[in-house]
Formats: sequence, C-alpha cells, structure tokens
Amino acid sequence: MTNEISAIIEGIVNQIDVTLFGVYDPITEQTNVCETKWARIGKKVTDSTGQIYVIVDIEPNEWIKAEPIIQNNPPLEGEFTLSTPYWITGTRTATNREWTIADNNLLDKTPIVWLLETLKYKQFGRQSTYDFETDLRIFFLDETDPVNYYTADHRENVVYPMQNLANEFIKTISGIRKFKVVEDFELITFSRFGVEQQTGMFQNILDANLSGVELRITLTMYKENCKC
Repeated sequence: MTNEISAIIEGIVNQIDVTLFGVYDPITEQTNVCETKWARIGKKVTDSTGQIYVIVDIEPNEWIKAEPIIQNNPPLEGEFTLSTPYWITGTRTATNREWTIADNNLLDKTPIVWLLETLKYKQFGRQSTYDFETDLRIFFLDETDPVNYYTADHRENVVYPMQNLANEFIKTISGIRKFKVVEDFELITFSRFGVEQQTGMFQNILDANLSGVELRITLTMYKENCKC
C-alpha cells in the first residue's frame, strides 16, 4: 500500500500547473502577471518557444523581471513555465542518498516535493464509498542562502514561494474528483530546514541549504466507479 500511495502522490505532483501568463511592459521592463506561484529570484523560466530566462526581480502576484539567457532575445511575454518540482519519496536516510546522487546541479533538483514515507493509512470496508485514508507529511523545499540571508530574507525569498507551491498541490487535489475535498490542513514553515529545533522539526536531512514548509494533510480517496 505504501508504494501505491507514493505513486498516487507523485501523480498529483505531476499534475501541478507550472504555467504562468504575463504581459510585458516596455517602460518598466517588467512582465505583469496575476500570480507568481513559486517563482523567485535566480530561477529559470521558459517561454512557449523554448527560450530560457532568469528571474532577476519579482513582486509577488504582480510582476516578474526576467533576462533572457541568449542576448537580444525578445522580452518575456505570453505563456511561460516555472521549474517543475523535483519529486522524491522515502525515509530520511534513503531520501538524502537518492537526492544527493541524483544530480550535481542544485538548480536542476529544486524546488523539491518530498513525501516522508512513514505512512499511516486506513483501509475501508466493502460498504464504504471510500477506498483508503492516509495521513501525509510532505515537504516543499528550495535552496536558500545562509550567508547573505537574514530570517526575513529566507521567509520572503524561499518560504513564501514554497507556501504557494504547497497551496498549488492542495488546489490540484481539489480538481481531481476521485479524492475527497481537503477541508483543512496544517502548514509548518521554517526559515532554515534542518536547523530550527522546534517540536516536530527534523534535524538536517538533505545535504543542502534549504528553506520551505511542511504540509500535514489527510488524503481520502474514493473507490473506483463511486458516484460521489
């Protein structure tokens, strides 16, 4: 059952909408958007023609300023995509090893969506419309700068975008009819992952400087062919 649940969560992560739409303003040299999701300074975005840009400034849910990788390319406008979240699942030890050897480039394996595999689930009987219910702990993490960032910087530049990514995950679940609507959840924020020693906070797990949030959620799945 653990493998099945992991595959289900991975499928949800793969359905998260990574697209944004913007209108370029030649006066401000900014691309105006209605939302920024998990976009942040230093991250790459790709437009509909495959051209890559680097975000150099951002005002959350208002505008993005991005520079093209190739000089003299047109400004960022229209539909473009954010970095696809890097999915990983497993225990603390297994996850650290797999994530560390996966790629030498930190930018290619962040942001991270990590399902902690200490899963507790409930299987329902034949008469129930539910298939199973499971309590999940999912971490949404991205790189941070422990040398130059103060606590407020960690939260503004990394934690806030990761909150948005967690919310996009919840939004994606809401759009899939085979899952019961998530009515409440717990979100734990931390400016330095593996450093803050509050109740329920892990010691350092992944070999990198990360910030983000932990999402604690109960996911309930209906049985197939159930008309709910």
